[in-house]
Amino acid sequence: MYKSSIQIIRLIAILALVLANCSCTSEMKKSRYLAQAEKYFKAGGYDQAKIEYLKVLKVDPNNAVAYARCGAMWADEGVPLRAGAYLLKARELASKDLDNRYKLALVYLRVGQPNEAFKEATEILKQAPDNGPALALLAETALTPEQTQTAEQELQKFPQQDNPYIEVTNAVVAIRKGDLSKAEAALNHALSLDPKCVQAHIGLAQLSLNKKDNARAGQELKAAADLSPVRSWERLTYAEFKLQTGDKEEARSYLQDLTKQARDFIGAWVLQAKLAQSDKKYDEVGALLQNVFNRDPDNIEGRVVQAQALIGKGDLKQGTDILERADKSFANNPLIKYQLALAYVQGRNTTQAMNELEQAVKIAPKYVDAIVLLAQLRLRAGDPQSIITPLESALQLRPDVTQIRTLLADAYQAVGRSDDAASLIREQIKKTPEDSQSYLVLGVILKQQKKDDEARKAFEKSLELNPQNVVAIDQLTDLDLAAKAFSAIHQRANAHLQKEPQSAPAYYIHGRSYVMEKNFAAAETALKKAIELDPNLAAAYNLLVAIYVQTNKLPEALKELETVLAKNPQYSPALLTSGIIYERMGDFAKARDSYEKVLALNPNFAPALNNLAYIYSEKLNNLNRAGDLARKAHELAPAEPSVQDTFGWVLYRQGKYQEAAELLEQSASKSPDKGEIQFHLGMANYMMGRLDEARAALQKAVSVPGDFPGKDEAKSRLALLSQTGNLSIPDLEKFAK
Repeated sequence: MYKSSIQIIRLIAILALVLANCSCTSEMKKSRYLAQAEKYFKAGGYDQAKIEYLKVLKVDPNNAVAYARCGAMWADEGVPLRAGAYLLKARELASKDLDNRYKLALVYLRVGQPNEAFKEATEILKQAPDNGPALALLAETALTPEQTQTAEQELQKFPQQDNPYIEVTNAVVAIRKGDLSKAEAALNHALSLDPKCVQAHIGLAQLSLNKKDNARAGQELKAAADLSPVRSWERLTYAEFKLQTGDKEEARSYLQDLTKQARDFIGAWVLQAKLAQSDKKYDEVGALLQNVFNRDPDNIEGRVVQAQALIGKGDLKQGTDILERADKSFANNPLIKYQLALAYVQGRNTTQAMNELEQAVKIAPKYVDAIVLLAQLRLRAGDPQSIITPLESALQLRPDVTQIRTLLADAYQAVGRSDDAASLIREQIKKTPEDSQSYLVLGVILKQQKKDDEARKAFEKSLELNPQNVVAIDQLTDLDLAAKAFSAIHQRANAHLQKEPQSAPAYYIHGRSYVMEKNFAAAETALKKAIELDPNLAAAYNLLVAIYVQTNKLPEALKELETVLAKNPQYSPALLTSGIIYERMGDFAKARDSYEKVLALNPNFAPALNNLAYIYSEKLNNLNRAGDLARKAHELAPAEPSVQDTFGWVLYRQGKYQEAAELLEQSASKSPDKGEIQFHLGMANYMMGRLDEARAALQKAVSVPGDFPGKDEAKSRLALLSQTGNLSIPDLEKFAK
């Protein structure tokens, strides 16, 4: 018994020594791993540092330093989502590590969660009231009136009043209040206090962009980038600026230099892939993304670019599949939902697109791109009323976003609130008085209100701010044609041609005026020149053929075109014009043959695709062929009203009323004086059971002077609507047939 007790004691002692030795070994391993990790980290060897820090976490799962360092490295490399997971854990383990919390706040800002960033900045200032970067970040992420008030209170309490971050914060507050001069003065003062203040340079760049001063913005962004580490958000921002302003080669060279210096700079690799994707170099996209996926297989931005490249190559299904898988893996990521919605829109799956966008906006209520696209889809679907309240709320949160204001103005107009629409745009003009587009939009609204004198002033101001604005010139041409001020039209078009001698729209404007002046020879010359400069300018072809009709010269015109084609059988403009003339003469077989010849030469010639789709739909009774042609034309020219109308009407005839109504709504909004388009929209709404909308469109159609195919039918439908209160869809379909 005594001997047994001695053996037990010895075993316990040996076990204690073993455990002590293991503990000692674990501590030694952790110290060794940590020392090696810190060495790599400080030397910029992030790939090696991550490996060592992960070894630390294997030995010590609650090591706050390892989590913080891993988070910092992922953030530096431009992968905020991965960074966030590590930084959150580090905050949990070491809530007083303010440097880590500031990095976490920046990550929140980068992933579109300004409220969380605001909370982090608030907590930092509670522990360190003199933290300048946190103060500036607090102001930047203060989007509600209450948050702005909190930022101003912290500004007043800040202990160092003569500090660059005080001035940066003053600038942010001034911008929120619309005082851009005060903001600029504050930022310049910040730089006088500290020429290396990165936030001040970024702020001046943003102000310069608001003024459309890209040169100054580029200088300030370059200064911010040069003051920042190789792996930094500022460097990526400068590269993105170069990309967005069209300096692709400079952006490419800059990004390549960054990845030479830091092979693990994932954000720079992703941007290079985006650049290749924008250039349609899809194979290059794949090669560049390998540098991303080798380090971060689930990189969201990389997968999005990969999907975009596949869709660009024509593989919509595989691209959509990638986005759907990413959406399942990152169910609360609004960026993925937005990109998936774009894919659904391209696949004409509007319902699923709107579902994704609704989720994206719910997750990120200030996600402007998602808010705008959702509103656009609802507006196209003929539901302007539903988007007014969300857009009004979005505008209160983001009054600086012009697109929200413009879209809300469109919605107001759609429900008959044109005065509210004009007021919105006038408010925008007060904020950005140098923006020519705002004056143009205001002019269009005033013109629709029949306030021609006010509309003229708005268009002239738009043209003064941007002398090359062809749309403003065209709108003024409409007014001048109504007033028969022909000399003013030619003077304006000539002024534009002096600066842009190869401007097809300017020659087209000359042609429009000459037609009204009954100077058909001059009109023909001008329109032919417009077509020569821009073979895709469909309006010029139509007006040219209208001249031939007006002057009874269709046979002569055909002979002239035959002479041209005998010398050059592959001259597409002559073939297209021949097709249009054959249409007017009722020889649809020859018109079809002319358009088919054009497409044999150029399968992507949108006007020929559009016109041929119309013939197959309306004259040759081949809806399947018409649908294929119209869809392709729309893919090539999605914003062209005549293309939207043709595709929408083909879809209508195929019984796809929802899709048809969306397209026809877009076309009709751009062509309020085109009776046939208004008729088409009325019929689509009619078949959807939207009787009020149908009545409004049909009333517009029958009110348009002159005749058009379907005008008698529009009158009969309108009469039916006035006689019946509500009809079921089956009743409507029966009547339509």
